Amino acid sequence: MPDDFRYDVFLSHSSKDKPVVRALAQRLRADGLRVWLDDWELKPGDNILSKIEEGLEHSRVLLLCMSANAFGSDWAQLESQTFRFRDPLNKQRRFIPLRLDDTEPKGSLAQFSYIDWRPRGRKQAYANLLEACRPALRQPSVEVRATSEQTPEKSIKLKNRITGYEFSPDGKRALVASNDALVRLWDVETEHRLQIFKGHRKRVNALVWSVDQRRALSSSNDQTVRLWDVETGRCLRILKDITPNVWGVAWSPDQQRALSYGSIENTLRLWDVEAGSLLGVLEGHTNWITSAEWSSDQRYVLSTSYDQTVRLWDVETGRCLRVLEGHTGWVSRVKWSPDQGRALSSSADKTLRLWDVEAGRCLRVFEGHADYIWTIAWSTDQRLALSGSRDQTVRLWDVETGRCLRVLKGHTSAVNSVALSVSLSQAFSGDEEGGICVWELSEFIGNARESKVSVAVSAAAPEQVEYTNAKVLLVGESGVGKTGLSKRLAGEGWEPSDSTVGAWATHWKLEVDAENGLE
Repeated sequence: MPDDFRYDVFLSHSSKDKPVVRALAQRLRADGLRVWLDDWELKPGDNILSKIEEGLEHSRVLLLCMSANAFGSDWAQLESQTFRFRDPLNKQRRFIPLRLDDTEPKGSLAQFSYIDWRPRGRKQAYANLLEACRPALRQPSVEVRATSEQTPEKSIKLKNRITGYEFSPDGKRALVASNDALVRLWDVETEHRLQIFKGHRKRVNALVWSVDQRRALSSSNDQTVRLWDVETGRCLRILKDITPNVWGVAWSPDQQRALSYGSIENTLRLWDVEAGSLLGVLEGHTNWITSAEWSSDQRYVLSTSYDQTVRLWDVETGRCLRVLEGHTGWVSRVKWSPDQGRALSSSADKTLRLWDVEAGRCLRVFEGHADYIWTIAWSTDQRLALSGSRDQTVRLWDVETGRCLRVLKGHTSAVNSVALSVSLSQAFSGDEEGGICVWELSEFIGNARESKVSVAVSAAAPEQVEYTNAKVLLVGESGVGKTGLSKRLAGEGWEPSDSTVGAWATHWKLEVDAENGLE
């Protein structure tokens, strides 16, 4: 039996229970699980029985939805689907009964423990269900060898409070935005300031290079976007926005169009850069927009927002094609994968999410940062990702496994920009207090490319625990002291308590290690 399944969960249910089952399927999918639901998998002309059999064969967990409806005319078919999952010799599969209503489990199912999905207890039940359905963490297929704690190869300290950085693809230069309304161009290698761009009247919020690195765009609280000649520092054009604070700008790869976004108005504004004219407005987000990213073919744009979503737009029509939901905090940044098939998003919920853009499905959740994640970057080969956080660390991730490969420490304030060199030999990061760090990755990248079996991993990043919001369930007879014990473990001290009927919870006060997450 293969240990890689196409689906995490197969939902077996009566068609009469479709509304509640579909809502559950959407919730599981939003939390990163691959769900087989007939509505999503069956297409006109399909052989239904054959498709169901195929789905069962490629699913790791069978979720059998029990109800009065299910125990009716559908029962023989539903029960027949459970046999391969109930085989005690088949340890790679799992069978989970889910009770939807007050109907008692029927026949042989009475011997199985079930998850109670009746309305009154769904909040706690969902946490248990999600934990049961998630795949067990695999032992990583890498050989971990300890190295010294990684520190920056080079550090630069700028004097101003920095609102944004934009590193050139080779990492040799950096455009820097600050509170003093100026844009500065720095030579990262020599640590010399090369140019000052003057023109904005208020804080500059964001910057972006042109593809050829000869020009740049900047956005500001003065309600403008400015086009600059990088070599001379001269302002070539001003795009006047009506948004009070223009937080960001995204430039199309051909440099002909740009998108601006800001506070109050929850819109993206499309500009003709050369003419300085407004071409259109993209509307759909329900809260402030925080970032936007063009696809390489310039047909689509991804955007993020305080409304906790990522949206996919058709630029020509202005239509929102898809809404990617799953983050539980505002979404700070989104980046297309180089092949445009996937995207990475970062959030105030301290996670990264990997998305299948076409399907609108979350493929993986990356956990480890101890605070908001501000910024992300992809490697050109799509295998690695870099993230920067308010926890003052930069993390290097294996995209396919979701493992944190390295934790890079050296910043003294929130990291608001990261980049990887095209060669992948170096990483660059900047923080809000003016600190720029250059990280040497050549040894790590070299080993990773030589073999997929042996990869050098810093001792600063211990074997990854993918979900740090773990839960502990105490089981025992009523009145034996579970509540008192849980309080004692959580550091609150023991005290007498009445029966909580299994409905009491607390947080375990663990120290936060900014390098590794939870100790």
